[in-house]
Amino acid sequence: MNLDLQQLRQKIEALETRLQEKTSALENAERMLVENSAQQQRTAAELAETAIIYRTTFDNAAVGIAHVTLGGRWLRINQFFCEMLGYSPEELQAKTFQEITHPDDLDADLKCHKDVLSGKIASYSMEKRYISKSGGVIWAHLSVSLVRDEAGHPKFFISVVKNIDRRVRANAEVEQSRARLKAVLDSLSEGVVVFSDDGKLLEANRAALQLFGYKKLDEIHSRAPELDELFDVRTFEGRKVPLRHWPVSRLLRGESVSGIELTVHRRDMNKTWIACFSGSVVNNSRQTAPLAVLTVQDITKRRMAETALRVSEERLRLAFDNIPDMVVIYDMELRIQYANLAAMESMGKSAAELIGRRDVDIAPQSVILLWRPLLHAALESVAIQSDDFDYPSSSGLRNLAVTCVPITESSGVVREILAICHDYTERRQAEEQVRQAALHDPLTGLPNRALMFEYARHIFAAANRHDQQVSVIFIDLDRFKPINDIHGHEVGDAVLRQIAKRLRQTIRGEDIVFRLGGDEFLALVPHANDANAGDKVARHLMDAINRSYQVGSLDLSLTCSIGISIYPRDGTEVDALVSHADAAMYLAKQMGRNNFQFYTAALAERVQAQSLIEQGIKSALTRHEFCLYYQPLVDMETSQVVSVEALLRWPKNGMTPDRFVQVAEATGLIGSLGEWVLSEACHQHTTWKNEGLPAIPIAVNVSPMQFRKKDFSADLEHVMNRHHINPAAIQIELTETAVMEDIDHAITILNHFRKKGIKISLDDFGTGYSSLNYLSRLPLDKIKVDKSFVHRLENDTASRAITEAIIALGRTLNLEIVAEGIESESVLQYLRTHGCHQAQGYHVCKPMQGNAFLAWYRAHTSPNVAGLH
Repeated sequence: MNLDLQQLRQKIEALETRLQEKTSALENAERMLVENSAQQQRTAAELAETAIIYRTTFDNAAVGIAHVTLGGRWLRINQFFCEMLGYSPEELQAKTFQEITHPDDLDADLKCHKDVLSGKIASYSMEKRYISKSGGVIWAHLSVSLVRDEAGHPKFFISVVKNIDRRVRANAEVEQSRARLKAVLDSLSEGVVVFSDDGKLLEANRAALQLFGYKKLDEIHSRAPELDELFDVRTFEGRKVPLRHWPVSRLLRGESVSGIELTVHRRDMNKTWIACFSGSVVNNSRQTAPLAVLTVQDITKRRMAETALRVSEERLRLAFDNIPDMVVIYDMELRIQYANLAAMESMGKSAAELIGRRDVDIAPQSVILLWRPLLHAALESVAIQSDDFDYPSSSGLRNLAVTCVPITESSGVVREILAICHDYTERRQAEEQVRQAALHDPLTGLPNRALMFEYARHIFAAANRHDQQVSVIFIDLDRFKPINDIHGHEVGDAVLRQIAKRLRQTIRGEDIVFRLGGDEFLALVPHANDANAGDKVARHLMDAINRSYQVGSLDLSLTCSIGISIYPRDGTEVDALVSHADAAMYLAKQMGRNNFQFYTAALAERVQAQSLIEQGIKSALTRHEFCLYYQPLVDMETSQVVSVEALLRWPKNGMTPDRFVQVAEATGLIGSLGEWVLSEACHQHTTWKNEGLPAIPIAVNVSPMQFRKKDFSADLEHVMNRHHINPAAIQIELTETAVMEDIDHAITILNHFRKKGIKISLDDFGTGYSSLNYLSRLPLDKIKVDKSFVHRLENDTASRAITEAIIALGRTLNLEIVAEGIESESVLQYLRTHGCHQAQGYHVCKPMQGNAFLAWYRAHTSPNVAGLH
């Protein structure tokens, strides 16, 4: 029982102990709860107070504060930020920060925004521009930081925006003002240097930097030892100026600096100049310390000029006394202050008799009175006066040029007048001689082309006044060049002088004849409206020119071709009339020379037709309308083909080669046409070889104009090299005209071709005027008897005699003789009997195109085909 009570007591005690523990714990819990409740109340009060402070700070801050979502929208915006941009809170919250950021600043802002989000940086600051509601730009300083949650995830941005627009714009205005000031300073020709009152260099313009040998402002040393070591400053007398007495030092001490001239030497650049310094101290109400402004000018040239002027005055006086021109200096009262020796000699007076006297007091007929009006004009106008005078003297009329120069002071007031009188009589006479020489042909003494235009205007004007016409007669000598080539230029010049003399003697006093150059002359002949007047004059001129000429032991003959245009019937401009007469003269040449032709509408049409042919040739070359026909030359004995001649054809046009080649030569197209012929012949030669034919030489005709070209041989070789043709594959055919126009040139070119292996044929032999002497000198391989002789062999004794003589001549000179134009068996047999080597003509083979010749050659060389019979 007791045990049970004891156990029960123990349990009760244990329960009481537990109860006490629980009660104590409960009491502790109650106490802690009371304490926590009080703490919560305190914390809530603190939070409420903090919120009030935060909201007050947020709303009333003097900077913009905003909470921004990660996407850029506004969570919270304070009033300052809204007012800064001119938006209401509701309007601003409807926009993103990207929308109100200036486009030029957005990329930089977004990059920093991204770097903060990625954790590269914790925050960032920048100066940027916002766009206000009104569209204006506002500068601000932006500071941005990121708020993260307890897990570290980004929640929102805090942006603090400070309005710096006024400061930025003020700084810009300051910089702009400084830039303007700098521009003004740099535009000055004189140097400007600005110092603070303690001697610190603040500014120097471009002229100052350049003068003192600096490129940039920071290169300039302002410490005394360095300046003294770098620069040596001296007076004009050579005394060294210590640094303390330099203009800048004196200026900083408050001393006056004005117009101080010193010699400055920069030692390291070995540069010396004379400088003029001036300066002043500038007090600015906006700054506490004054500024010292020093200006410097480089007066080296001026001082040197002044020194030179002093030296030159004596030299000038000495020079004046030793020149042939009269020099007189007057004061404002026109009293003579100086007269050089030439003036004294001209007036016959000494210096004592002239100095201080007026010109009217010297002599009534003195030359010095000539320029008195100029002196008055120079004095009144303060300007140079000049004029020319003719002065009768004992040696004849003298031409004098007088110039009066007013000598002024710096104020512009005339101090003296310098008069210079130059006698240019001899020069004027020489100039007239030169002018006459320039307007006359030196060889014949006839007026030249330049004078022709001047005279023509006067003659045409007179013809208008008297209702007359003027014949413009263009004269060109026929075959004058061979006289020069055969007998020399001295003989040719003598003939030209005789022609000029005959022309002068033939024309009337009112007519005038000119030498245009070379062997061309022109006469202007005014006459009544007589259709036959020009005809009569032309005949007289032709009769005069056609008479023989005696030059030493030589008896020479000449003819001429004349073209005539009529003023005003054929035109009123000199150029046009000369051109028309020239065209008529060429017609006379084409009609056999030694005749005259009038310019007519038909001739104009002929010129127009020639122009159309010229255009046609250009077009045909572009469109490949030309082609070559080939006519073989065969050996008289073996009937073997020796070579072929390339003959140019224009099938589409149907015009004969003689016509269009003549136009090509006259218009300068012959070069392009000849190059095409040569290139096509080379191409055909290669084609035949590829078809199995032997290397048959192709002869191409070369016009005189082509042959005269300086680079003809080079062009020929270039074409053959381009086609990889052996020089022996091409032969050249030249007329006597082409060769004989310049025999020395021809010999040089032909020798060059001979060395290259190119054979040369002399075409149409017997129709030209080649000398046997020159013929023996020419490096020829063939001569071709002209077809005009061959055609008449059967019924013309003279043609047979000429042909036999040509064959004999060719054999004597070891040349191959070719007869062209053979059209009958009897002619062929005759030529073979008399020793002609090669035959060409329709009786042998007609000209044909390349493919046709290929077939003909194969058939001709067939064993079943007989040769020439």
